[in-house]
Amino acid sequence: MRLSIYKRTLITLSFVVFLSLAFITNAKAATVDFNPNNQDYVPATINVGDTGTIKPNLSFIQDSQSLESCTYSFSSSDYSILTVDNNGVYQALNTGSASVTINVYSGYDYWSSYPNIIFSATIQFTIGIDMTNVTLSTDNIHTYMMPEYYYMSKTYYNRSNAVITLNSEIPISNNGDNVFSYTCSNPMLNLSAELYNNTITISQNSYTEGNTYITFNIYGKEFVVFYQSTKVDISNQSCLLVKGKKIKLNVTGYTDPIIWTSSNPSIATVDSNGVVKGKKIGNVIIKAQIGEHYLGCAVSVTKSKIKKVTERATYIGTHWKYSQAKRTQKGYYDCSALVWKAYKEKAGVTFGSPWYPGVALTEAKWCRAHGKMISGGMTYKKVMKMTVNPGDLLFKSSDMKKKYKDIYHVEMFTGYFCHYVSDDGTAAFSPMWAARGTYYSWENGSLLGRPMK
Repeated sequence: MRLSIYKRTLITLSFVVFLSLAFITNAKAATVDFNPNNQDYVPATINVGDTGTIKPNLSFIQDSQSLESCTYSFSSSDYSILTVDNNGVYQALNTGSASVTINVYSGYDYWSSYPNIIFSATIQFTIGIDMTNVTLSTDNIHTYMMPEYYYMSKTYYNRSNAVITLNSEIPISNNGDNVFSYTCSNPMLNLSAELYNNTITISQNSYTEGNTYITFNIYGKEFVVFYQSTKVDISNQSCLLVKGKKIKLNVTGYTDPIIWTSSNPSIATVDSNGVVKGKKIGNVIIKAQIGEHYLGCAVSVTKSKIKKVTERATYIGTHWKYSQAKRTQKGYYDCSALVWKAYKEKAGVTFGSPWYPGVALTEAKWCRAHGKMISGGMTYKKVMKMTVNPGDLLFKSSDMKKKYKDIYHVEMFTGYFCHYVSDDGTAAFSPMWAARGTYYSWENGSLLGRPMK
């Protein structure tokens, strides 16, 4: 009866064994036999794919007839790691730990009607991997930290990751048995690494550029990898380009070939060296593809006068002091004075007041009277389609239903800023303003004027 139970167990596990053997068919296996004594507890270290036979040492039994009547029982604590049949033949399938219990029975106990155990032993297997022919896919890694977003004049980068493959016919993972460890020669990079299914994933947890040697220890074998991390930047994330003129964009931190593309070549083209040429008035995103990643620059093609107007407005908004009381004086501005001064100085547009700056309301009314208002106003849809142009004026009103009744503020749109380009090629960009940067909060549907085309 006892033997039949073990036979049924082996039959149900045969399919599992068949699947597991598929992983170790080509592995270099060894044959290791064991002859445990009664009451032994034998620690054994073997590798995946190893096999052998366990033969209990029954030399203490002198009666040959008693030996012939003995029955044997072999069982594994985890058949997914190591199998054993009723003949004592074992096979190591996967890494980990499994114990094999060996019992030998002779005759039956008179009182319990169960077989007498005359021999019992345990072999505790620790299964590793033969690392002799295991190699890494590379011993030199160069990762790049790409711009992720830009805020308050500061660029924030994503943390770089890298992947190394183990060239092994047997799946290797860190199963918690201290089979995988690593050290870094440069702790400032703050690296971490994980091993799963023949893949080492290296994560950098700092924004520090630099290099280090990483020493990996996998099942007792050492691998040394040179790791380098570099920040990659583009020379411009926003650019005003006069129609017919050119500008060269440069990428730093990357020396391999770069693929340059324009989101709309009819507005601006870019060649293989990053030279952008303005073709007609409009706005585009110029992308630099480096490997699987992108950088981007928002280019606004405009007229020379409008470029001068927006540059002057930006200079006033970032270098002069805000003061409504001194708004007419040099070195001071408020919102409407900034618009008036920039347009008057660089384009001769005075909004009907050549000697004294008006207010936001009078500038809006001048635009309306001269057919300079854009239908539909300032909308998110227009921004996403990049149809709002540098030099356009946004007018804020406290009453969106009666916009011309209570206009209290005006801002000059100065172009677009490309914060980053995701790995699928989608650009993230936002409007720029003369005195507010990219973080200015505007209301959808606000009045939008275009004093000059």
